[in-house]
Amino acid sequence: MQAFREIVTVKDNLLRVTLPANFKTDKVEVLVLPVEESKEPHGSKNSERFSGAISKETAGKIHKHLNEIRGEWERDIC
Repeated sequence: MQAFREIVTVKDNLLRVTLPANFKTDKVEVLVLPVEESKEPHGSKNSERFSGAISKETAGKIHKHLNEIRGEWERDIC
C-alpha cells in the first residue's frame, strides 16, 4: 500500500494536494486532521523535554546497571 502525507495550509476552507508522479491510483481515502502545534520550543534541551519521564527509582536502577557494565570494561579477560 502506498501512503502520502503532506501538511498543507487551508485557505477559505479549501485545500489543494498534489500527489507525486509515482503515486499511481484511481481512488484515495482522504483524512483531514488539524496539525497540533508543538508546545515545546524547538530549541529546548532534551534534559528539559524529558525531565520526569521516568521515576527516580527506575533512573537509579539504570544508573546502577550502567556503572556495573562500565566496571566490566576494566576487568582482565585473560
